[in-house]
Amino acid sequence: MALEHASTELGERGIAGWERLELRTTSPTRSPLIRRFTFTYWPHHSDTRVPENLSYVKLWSRLGPTERAKLLTLTGGGRPTTTLVRLLTAVAGSAILVTGPDGTPRLPRTFRVFLRVFVDHKRDDHR
Repeated sequence: MALEHASTELGERGIAGWERLELRTTSPTRSPLIRRFTFTYWPHHSDTRVPENLSYVKLWSRLGPTERAKLLTLTGGGRPTTTLVRLLTAVAGSAILVTGPDGTPRLPRTFRVFLRVFVDHKRDDHR
């Protein structure tokens, strides 16, 4: 039932061309009768997929310390600045970016997870 409501909501917001709608999380609210749901969906557009052969490790190795530091300051939404967009496309090509729901370029979630490894202070620095 929750997936049906989410599908209807996407349609009412004018979001079309999506697939693989999935329930990701549920969490409580202050009311025991109401829960918060988080869903994920993927757009059909072929330009929003990252090629499987793109190596984040290889990309990382091509960046200098200053460029790496800039990448690590990105927000959770993965919206890079114009400078970072130019840098990343020069180093890795346009395939490194995906198009967000609002039409702006973003880093794919998999690359943001890759970057979080470097920000996570709990991990061993020598891995």
